Amino acid sequence: MASSMASTAAAAPPASSKLPFGTVARWVTVATVLVVLLGAVVRITGSGAGCGQHWPTCHGEVAHLPKSVETWIELSHRTTSGLDFLGVLGLAVLAFRLPPRHPARIAAFAALALIIVEVLIGARLVLLNLVGSNMSFDRVVVMPAHLVTTSLLIGALAAATYFGSPERLERDTSLTPHAAQSLRRALLWSAGAGALLLLVSMTGAITALGDTVYPVRGAGALEHLQNDQAASSHLLGKLRVIHPLLALLGVAGLWHAASRARDATPSPAVQKVGFGLYVGGGLALLVGVSNIWLGAPGYIQVTHLFVACLLWLGVVILTAMLWDLLARRDAHLR
Repeated sequence: MASSMASTAAAAPPASSKLPFGTVARWVTVATVLVVLLGAVVRITGSGAGCGQHWPTCHGEVAHLPKSVETWIELSHRTTSGLDFLGVLGLAVLAFRLPPRHPARIAAFAALALIIVEVLIGARLVLLNLVGSNMSFDRVVVMPAHLVTTSLLIGALAAATYFGSPERLERDTSLTPHAAQSLRRALLWSAGAGALLLLVSMTGAITALGDTVYPVRGAGALEHLQNDQAASSHLLGKLRVIHPLLALLGVAGLWHAASRARDATPSPAVQKVGFGLYVGGGLALLVGVSNIWLGAPGYIQVTHLFVACLLWLGVVILTAMLWDLLARRDAHLR
């Protein structure tokens, strides 16, 4: 079984399907990130109920002319989400042209399954009115699940892009056993950093929900913290401090994983992605501090989410590269 999977990983898609699939996957990934950012705008502006408790229709109408800004925002998000679903579906159809068990094909099918879950979660949010100022336990649970599913979707699309593109790393048959062992350790660190980022994103979703329903009060980070930890503060306010602390740990783990990867292989692509994670981690900390200091204004929240998406894409691509180098080497040895 392991030999079959490794040999499949080493197999490249036919030249005729290589570039189109990689190009489509790249554009669908970009579109998905934009849809995620628009979803944050929906939450920040309180537009989740812009179409009422109707789904997939808007106010019970298939073709609805928005009469409010909230409806325009919500309907725009639904429309772009629908188009994105078609893009992922098209990518999955295109993946049938790839060899069975090819990693790009598997990633595309995983993305299709995940976006279906996303659609169901979105429908649940609307039909159960888990939007706006709703602070039920159901919403507190669904929001982190929503963001984790979104992250996995973006990750699957990023993997499909890498494995289906001509830029995929070539087999390195010169790897010594010691170098291969270093790659395996770097792979574990990279995967671990990705798992930690998922945990950070879960706490980030809860924090963002708190920022929306219970806006930060006071001037300056110290006063924000004092108000959040006051006896009269809501639980979401008290939990707001957890996300920044976990984010610090997440960035540290990310930097360490990038360092291990860059030390494990001289591959220019790995070196480039690793350096990008160094810069991205620092930028994430800068934006995060700005978000806390300024009291989480909407535009900073969207910027924060965008940088987080870039970091997640980077660590997924780095993990895919390291896995690819090892799988192709093992396939050659067998």
